[in-house]
Amino acid sequence: MEATARTYGRIAVAAALGAGYGFWGLEAALPLAIPLVLWAVLVLLLVWRMPPSFWLFIACAGAYVVGFGLVWTIVLGKLLATCKPPSCQSSDMATDFFYAAALLVPLIFVGSALFAVRKLVLHR
Repeated sequence: MEATARTYGRIAVAAALGAGYGFWGLEAALPLAIPLVLWAVLVLLLVWRMPPSFWLFIACAGAYVVGFGLVWTIVLGKLLATCKPPSCQSSDMATDFFYAAALLVPLIFVGSALFAVRKLVLHR
């Protein structure tokens, strides 16, 4: 795959979208659940519009996961590091990892399915 500025731009946008989804996911209380779902729909629409290049999709999905993971690691790591036992607002690391996976895995799965349908059906 030839690396161009457009390719790097798409990968950077994917990382930024992952970081944004991570921020929304950290604050996914009831009033903010609607913007979180809208963010996920926006990402899926962008996956649908992505050029049918398998390696570009893998690079963008990896950048998305890295952006998401960095936000969760920085914010929750800082929270866990400064937590005093009587007033801890966070759960343990395994529970936070489970919540992150619960937000991220369905979106990656649906995005992969959309990409595969677009590649196989529309661009034979």
